[in-house]
Amino acid sequence: MFITIHAAAATLIGAQTDNAAIAFGLGVVSHFILDMIPHGDMELGKRFFGLKISNLREENKLKTMALYGSMDACTMVLLLVFLFKNFDFARSDGVSWAIIGGILPDFLVGFYQLTKFKYIKWIYKFHHWNHFLILNKLKKDLPIKYGIIMQATVLVAIVCLLYFS
Repeated sequence: MFITIHAAAATLIGAQTDNAAIAFGLGVVSHFILDMIPHGDMELGKRFFGLKISNLREENKLKTMALYGSMDACTMVLLLVFLFKNFDFARSDGVSWAIIGGILPDFLVGFYQLTKFKYIKWIYKFHHWNHFLILNKLKKDLPIKYGIIMQATVLVAIVCLLYFS
């Protein structure tokens, strides 16, 4: 899932508790639960908005993924600005720590991919295993365009839940 979805889901979770440690832990757990759901990013790095990019070396795949990640991070920042400016609950420790827990696994995976820092390789391996748990059984992922539509729909649903509750 895009980190915007992880941050939005973590906001829902964090709004339910002021305990920072519980919120952080639940944010991490929610990250791995959401990542198990097929969401169209199996081809990320090989395609850019549906356009197949052939014969890419590994560093160029990382650059393509970084481009998606940058757009996602900008979207997440806009979401967080909206939440923090409009909702008092968003300023609670529970929300802040749940968001950190919800997005931290992806940042650690990205950090590992760039640095190959051996002490976090286990997180990378676990994240990869978890991400493909259902996909390996299905033997295929959603096309990226449907994955983006699905994630946008989930984001709108979460924002509506936050707004109307």
